[in-house]
Amino acid sequence: MSGLTEHDGRSVEAIIRESVPGDADGTKLLFVMGPYRLLDPGYLYEDRTFADLPPDPLAPHDHGHVDVDPDDIETTLRKLCAELSAEPGVTAFIASDVAIPTVREVQEEGAAGPALPVIDQSVAFAAASDACAFVFTKAALTTGVGAEAGAIPEYFGLRRDDPARPPSLCRIFAEAERVESGGRTYLEPRFSSASIDEMDEAYDVPISHFADRRELLTKLIGFVEGDVFELA
Repeated sequence: MSGLTEHDGRSVEAIIRESVPGDADGTKLLFVMGPYRLLDPGYLYEDRTFADLPPDPLAPHDHGHVDVDPDDIETTLRKLCAELSAEPGVTAFIASDVAIPTVREVQEEGAAGPALPVIDQSVAFAAASDACAFVFTKAALTTGVGAEAGAIPEYFGLRRDDPARPPSLCRIFAEAERVESGGRTYLEPRFSSASIDEMDEAYDVPISHFADRRELLTKLIGFVEGDVFELA
């Protein structure tokens, strides 16, 4: 567990607590990872736009994406963190909340260094936190959170018999849709990835499904109250 606990002579945890809005002193830290923007259909198909994407529960408008800035997904994640911080009483945050620049931000945007590579940031923030949540939706760009969902369990040694952290303090939240059949309602996954779907088999990391933003928040609160407060 050595390394990535300090940056520029200060503890990463202290930097997180100073960076996150609100009173972060003394509360448990929850690092929330997820997509920051929608997929861009125009990258593959010249005549396609964001309006051609299916509705996304992290987009500000449920009816589609005609008037949605693709970067609004990041804003939604930040709002979810604010609600988590207010209701169950943890300090929830996303990586872009923290005042540590990435290599690209220093080299291309003139941010003040020293820089920390993106995946090193993710591991450092996870190590400084009490728990981690990974959010996946079908219409959003999830390559970043996918990489995080591999690097962080490996860092904690979740394959070992004596992991550095209980696997239940990491949780996958994946988009689904409500389906009625035979008089009952259940959640049918909409986001599907063989690697993510089998995280519970590889690392014992639990997977929860949600159909909309409100259900995602409810299940995040359940994760905090049922696991983070009990185990961290």
